Amino acid sequence: MRPDSDRLVAIDAGAVILVSLAICLASEHLLFMTILVPTVLLVRMGLVAAVAERESVCLPGELIFLALCTVVGGFNDWNSVCNRGIYDYTVPHYLSFSTIPVWMLLFWGMILRFMARVCRWERLGPPGTPSDRVGVGRISVKDGRIKVAAELVLIGVTRRMIYAQYLDPVWSWAPFAAALLAALLFLKPILHDFKLMAIVLVAGPAVEILYIQVGHLHTYHLGWIGGVPLWITFWWLLGILVWNDLSLRLQRFLLSMMGGPPNPAQSP
Repeated sequence: MRPDSDRLVAIDAGAVILVSLAICLASEHLLFMTILVPTVLLVRMGLVAAVAERESVCLPGELIFLALCTVVGGFNDWNSVCNRGIYDYTVPHYLSFSTIPVWMLLFWGMILRFMARVCRWERLGPPGTPSDRVGVGRISVKDGRIKVAAELVLIGVTRRMIYAQYLDPVWSWAPFAAALLAALLFLKPILHDFKLMAIVLVAGPAVEILYIQVGHLHTYHLGWIGGVPLWITFWWLLGILVWNDLSLRLQRFLLSMMGGPPNPAQSP
C-alpha cells in the first residue's frame, strides 16, 4: 500500500490541531464544541474527497475505516471512564449514561485516523506491507495470525490490569512497561516503528498535559507528570506499535473488499 502524502497528513493534522485548540480555549462551552467537532469532521471528509482521485484514496474504504476508528476509540474511552472509572472527564456533557461529551467520542475517530495517517506518512518511510514475523532472537516464525493474536493479548492484558490497578503507584504502570518490553522482543519492530515511538513519546504526554492543564478536559489518578500518569506514557508507546500494524492490515483488507488493489502504484 502506498504511503500517505504530505497533503493527506496535513488534512488530518489540521483537523486534530483545530479541535485541540478548541479544547484548550473552549472545552467548557458544550454547544460550541458539539457544533464544532462534527463541522470539522465534515470539512475534513470534504477535503479528503477533493483529493481522493489524485491521492488514490478509496472513499468508501476511508469512510468505513474512519467509522471503525470512531467506534474503537470512543468505546475504549467510554469503557475506561464510565464503566471502569480509571479517569474522569471534567467538561459539560448532555448524556446521562456518559460523562464523556458526544463531541469527544467523535473526536476519537479523528485521533485514531490521524495516528494511522502518521503511521503511513511518506516522510517516515513506512513499509508497503505489514510484517508477519514474530519470535524471540533468532527463533522466529512468519505468521500474521500469530502476530495479531499476540498484539491483541498484550492490549487485552494491559487493559485488564489497569482496570484493577489504576490506583496503585507501581502496578498501574508496571504491566505496561512489561508489555512494551515483550512487544519489543517478540513483535520484531523495525526502524519505522521506532520512529513512531519517538514521536508519540514526545507528542502523546505533551498533548495530554495541554488537555489537562489548559483545556481542563479530564483528570487522572496518580497524575505525576503535569497531570499525566506514568502508565499513559507506556500505553502510548505500546499502542502505536500495535496500531501501526493493525491499522495497515485493516486498511489493506478494506481496499481488497472495495475492489481496490492492496498496493496501488505510486503516481508520478
